[in-house]
Amino acid sequence: MDIRETLKSALKQLTGNKARTILTMLGMFIGIGAVIMILALGTGFTKSITDSFGEIGLGVFQINVKEEVSENYITPEELEIIRNMEAIECVIAGNDADAVLYNHKGERFTCEVQGAQPEFTNNIAKQEILAGRNLTDQDEASYNRCVLIADCVAQALFGHSLSYEEIIGESINLTIEKQPNSFTIIGIYETSMASNLSQKELEKTIGSSDFFIPYSVLEQITGMEGKISIIAGKIIEGYDQVSITTQISQILNKRHHLKDGYEIQTYVQILEMVEMILNTITLFISAVASISLVVGGVGIMNIMLVTVKERTREIGVRKALGAPNGAILKQFILEALMLTIIAGLIGMLLGYVGAILIGSVMNIQAQFTLSMLLFSTVTSVVIGLVFGVYPAYQAAQLDPVEALRAD
Repeated sequence: MDIRETLKSALKQLTGNKARTILTMLGMFIGIGAVIMILALGTGFTKSITDSFGEIGLGVFQINVKEEVSENYITPEELEIIRNMEAIECVIAGNDADAVLYNHKGERFTCEVQGAQPEFTNNIAKQEILAGRNLTDQDEASYNRCVLIADCVAQALFGHSLSYEEIIGESINLTIEKQPNSFTIIGIYETSMASNLSQKELEKTIGSSDFFIPYSVLEQITGMEGKISIIAGKIIEGYDQVSITTQISQILNKRHHLKDGYEIQTYVQILEMVEMILNTITLFISAVASISLVVGGVGIMNIMLVTVKERTREIGVRKALGAPNGAILKQFILEALMLTIIAGLIGMLLGYVGAILIGSVMNIQAQFTLSMLLFSTVTSVVIGLVFGVYPAYQAAQLDPVEALRAD
């Protein structure tokens, strides 16, 4: 029997009992579909994170004082030394403080206020302004009590009854260092959190979103004039970020007689860490989902053994007519492979559709790669071979005389 006839025979056997064939392939559907869906969503989420960092710029760095005591604070003079380094595109002072916010219902929320100079929101963080304007040098110089808030915070505080444009000019009360302060909203910046969130979920974002006010204002409120606890900057493209930030750390430690008094973060390090965590999580979940592939493989082996039992007499007839063991072996292996490959293709399709649907709900664009197609194909072939060889071998080793006597 040539390969074409063998394939026709295998297809006839699979379509002869459609319900049994579909149930046999169910484990493969679920396994491959789940893995493809997880990989596509994981890749899509990783890409969105990478794109976000790319928009900000991978040359961005931040240095924090580890222990906030007077002798450790960075001075304006040291900031100027760093600013004059050849590799530095820009560097600015920053500060932050915990605050308490009350909404129009009198509900209490804790949040974080960032004292930021205009260059931070314009050039380093690159906030996309949806309404209003960004912080300016005039706000800084005149100690303007103004604030830049996130889109999700705007929705949480004012609901959907007001547009972003209507929220501009509204006031919010922030209690910083036990001092109540009224700030006028001058701008609303874009985040990825505002879409498809309920009111309760929006309110949770208040604590995780930054409220940007002029650096000079936060200095004044906290009494931190001339004491810099955070500096943020950007390294010119082409320079080694690790080397430059290490130099900055050495300068600060030497001037303050410290061994390791400053925490350095670069966006490259953060991105690498995020990618490593996401890849580990994706791999773990994929491994768990792959268990169903083993279950599906066992199901295929089981049904192939049943098929051999049902077709014992047919195998006996073929052997009596001169069919070699190799032909019998090839036929049953091809049947198992056809089962797993068809199941793999359907599973891949289900995973593709599922990833798109779940991605649209989670606001993630699922990403599909050639490696996912290869995974689906190779996995299907391997499972077909591993779990189809034993039943095929059993069929090939049947004694023709005993097989012909079978009922």
